[in-house]
Amino acid sequence: MILVIDVGNTRLKWGWLDGTHLSEQRAVLHRDVALENWSGDVFDATQRPDRVLISNVAGDAMAKSLHDLSAKTYGVEPEFIIPTRSFHELTNGYLNPSLLGPDRWLAVIGAWNLSHGSLCVVDAGTAVKVDSVNAHGQHLGGLIVPGIHMMRETLLSKTNGIAPAMANSTPSTAGILANNTISAVNRGAVVAAAAMADRAAELVEQSTGEHPQLFITGGDAELIVGSMRTRGEIVPDLVLQGIAVIAAQTA
Repeated sequence: MILVIDVGNTRLKWGWLDGTHLSEQRAVLHRDVALENWSGDVFDATQRPDRVLISNVAGDAMAKSLHDLSAKTYGVEPEFIIPTRSFHELTNGYLNPSLLGPDRWLAVIGAWNLSHGSLCVVDAGTAVKVDSVNAHGQHLGGLIVPGIHMMRETLLSKTNGIAPAMANSTPSTAGILANNTISAVNRGAVVAAAAMADRAAELVEQSTGEHPQLFITGGDAELIVGSMRTRGEIVPDLVLQGIAVIAAQTA
């Protein structure tokens, strides 16, 4: 049994890998939440994993907490995944492969395992990240923009008129575009994220001549998919699937 963990900037997702079977993904908020309020759910003392594999983009303090929790609860040294120059058929496109976020690399591995062909991954979380791979397994690089909620927060904190206008708005879904400020901000952020994802897929197709299969993951996947022109498959646990692939190859 292997505990697989994906720590994002806001949420922590985890699952249990038993042989080739990956359990349903579970998630907790960790940002601005006390460790004791979520750690017991993730590190279940009734379980006895042989390994603990972790993708962490939440910083050194989180890494230390996870290390200590794994050692105390299971007596297991956790394995933190760091992107490498290559993984089997995949080649990392970053100039310095270790600087590619582990969540991005693992999402690419998970998507490649599903498609073994040209693909784009859209991870819609605190940030919206796009990564693409061609049909030969070459990672073509990626894009990063603020996520939907970060866009909203920036507008509220960095402008003078939008916050009071939102506070006095009446939400409405009427019209092609918004007829009030709160809806304009909310829908604008969703359309911006969706448009970036669409454009990235178009650029890949134009430059490679390949039509990439689109995979959408992250907490806001459901929000953006309805505004995208490109049809894609929502895979909520894509990063965990990538960890599962690595676990199988490094047993």
